[in-house]
Amino acid sequence: MTDQITQNSFLGDMQTVIRGQVESLTRYEIDGDNKGGSIWVSKPNTGKNPNNLGNELIKVKMPFEMFDQKKAEVEAGKLYFPCQMEILCEINMGGQNKAVLTAISMKLDGPTPEAQQEQESKDKPKAGAVQTATGTTSGTTAHKP
Repeated sequence: MTDQITQNSFLGDMQTVIRGQVESLTRYEIDGDNKGGSIWVSKPNTGKNPNNLGNELIKVKMPFEMFDQKKAEVEAGKLYFPCQMEILCEINMGGQNKAVLTAISMKLDGPTPEAQQEQESKDKPKAGAVQTATGTTSGTTAHKP
């Protein structure tokens, strides 16, 4: 029993940083007492699990209050999903002696929403331009060869 307590306190001091594609944030509240949230991070499929198609998802626990903070950032146009983020996590012991990652902080690890919008507007053809198989022309109609 003492070894497990020592191990748990040791793991409580451990932290790690995750950088990846955050797909979404979710939260829950059950009977007002049990509440929390999750950060869903995707990564390319490693092929190690034959029962998984598409990207692999990693669930990171999140404090309930962090959801409201990030929601306010989304509403203010400072954050968008999906996006590349850096998540600082504590490593704790969970059930069956498995490590559980709990987020302490999150920040963008890629372009800001303003830079993203700027890039998207650069990628779009200008008004009156026509997209052709060989590129964009500035005329109002595309001519077939």
